[in-house]
Amino acid sequence: MWTLLAVALSASAYYVSIGLAGFWPAAWIAPIPVLLVAFRSSWRKAAPAAFAAYFFGGLSLFVFLTIMPVGLRVATLATIALVFAGVVLIARFAVRRLPGWAAAFAFPAAWTSYEFLLSLVSPHGTALSLAYSQTDVLPLLQIASVTGLWGVTFIVTLVPSAIAVAWSRRRVAALAPALVIACLVLGYGIIRLQTRPQQPGVRVGLTATDTGVGAAFKTDNPVLALSVAHAYANRIAHLAAEGAQVVVLPEKFVGVTPSDVDAIEQVFSDAARAAHVTVIAGFNRFTLRPRRNVAMVFAPDGRLILEYEKHHMLPGPETGYEIGSAPGLFPPAMGPSRSQPDRSQPSRSQPSRDRQGAVQWGVAICKDMDFPAWSRAYGQRGVRILAVPAWDFVVDARLHSRMAVVRGVEDGFTMARTAQQGFLTFSDAYGRILAETSSSGVSEAFLVADLAPGPGATFYTRFGAWFGWLCVIAVAGLVGFGLRMKAA
Repeated sequence: MWTLLAVALSASAYYVSIGLAGFWPAAWIAPIPVLLVAFRSSWRKAAPAAFAAYFFGGLSLFVFLTIMPVGLRVATLATIALVFAGVVLIARFAVRRLPGWAAAFAFPAAWTSYEFLLSLVSPHGTALSLAYSQTDVLPLLQIASVTGLWGVTFIVTLVPSAIAVAWSRRRVAALAPALVIACLVLGYGIIRLQTRPQQPGVRVGLTATDTGVGAAFKTDNPVLALSVAHAYANRIAHLAAEGAQVVVLPEKFVGVTPSDVDAIEQVFSDAARAAHVTVIAGFNRFTLRPRRNVAMVFAPDGRLILEYEKHHMLPGPETGYEIGSAPGLFPPAMGPSRSQPDRSQPSRSQPSRDRQGAVQWGVAICKDMDFPAWSRAYGQRGVRILAVPAWDFVVDARLHSRMAVVRGVEDGFTMARTAQQGFLTFSDAYGRILAETSSSGVSEAFLVADLAPGPGATFYTRFGAWFGWLCVIAVAGLVGFGLRMKAA
């Protein structure tokens, strides 16, 4: 009976904290019941209990995985649950072979290692990370600037692991190292959050509409494509009237073909020139084979200065698209008094040099933000404000926006993200949501804010995934040391 209750408690806590749920306190409780069962039971009992706890808790991810067939969704959840069972067995092994303080590190090191290694090979990057349940806990989130996402995962699993070990061993001292580390991490976060922008901001406008999103795939209706382009041109004028100097439009809001590409590009060139704003617009380009998902950047004088190609595609809907090879960088000219670099041809994802010392901007597209290594490349190139055209799936709007927010904390840049069927979000380099609105339930959404640039490259930007690899080494070390010790 106790085992069933423990499984139910852990499953319930995971269900409301991971994936789309996002009730962050539950993630700190979720592992404790099933770990206590594992520490007091045989592996034959511990393994199925752990599997059941995470499988049923993971059902909250079922809707998030909508692009997969039902059978594949079930298989994915079962695979993750099997890994979780293996991690719990590693923790059980450590408790029986190692001192309590050391055993407490086995569960967080093993789970963080799994998430880290998975992100290196998964086409979805970090999408299923437990760390995203903590994006509202800003003091904790700041550790991402040092360790990347993996430090958040580690802390949120270390504390419950230490509680379970201390409870099982009846030794409160087993809690000490975990509590000291957690306090240091939170203290660092509180101090970092005191930082305020040192440079003046730039006024940025976001806009999106969920009406007629299918226009991105209409290749036989140039009249429709032009009407979508003109509608967005009107929205650019509206945002410019509110003082916007840069306007970010969604991902793939219009499909362009060889017959209408020149006309549609001209619409946005004219709109940028008329309003004296920098425009970032997402196109679904059918002008070449394979298709291309691009973000076009038009300068205030109307010139096309950058054509960025998305690097990380969504498996299924974007399978077969051309994959971009370089981050998109540009220095926007803010208003008519700013001169432009002499460039007769648009740059395709090549770094731009701002001769007047303006803040370096970058542009990425939607799923690019699921991958820390790609975002880190922007931080390494000095980007301090990132524009992100995006397209979400309504139900994942908040989660996907927060995944992007974490990238800003990791690499020190402010973000302006525009998603159709999602959120329009401004966030700073500390994970604070500066302004946000939804594109759903309205005919058209607008958002304007003054954005100060982020501080730039962080410790994580400079040294990368050092903490993820440290966790992998730690697991190997704990298991190796445990094999040399006698079971308790």
